[in-house]
Amino acid sequence: MLHIEAKMTIKKEQTEAFLQAVKEVIAASQKEAGNHGYELVQSTENETVFYMLEKWADMEAVQQHNESEHFKDFQKVAVNFVAKPLEIAVLTPLAR
Repeated sequence: MLHIEAKMTIKKEQTEAFLQAVKEVIAASQKEAGNHGYELVQSTENETVFYMLEKWADMEAVQQHNESEHFKDFQKVAVNFVAKPLEIAVLTPLAR
């Protein structure tokens, strides 16, 4: 299992457009093979900071997601929303 945390800082004036556009990629991504979670959360400290929290079965599922049409389409419009480059962390859960 892999977890991905993608931090996105959005231009304040683009927040509503971003939230509308991201709905489609979330819905489509949640239906993908190998997806175990795909959720957008917002910082309580900075209203322009959002995190996409993802859970994937393995790196192959992540690669298939990154090559999907809905993800590529979102990337094309996301450049209009972001105020800074994305910060992405790929994480592995520790054994309990």
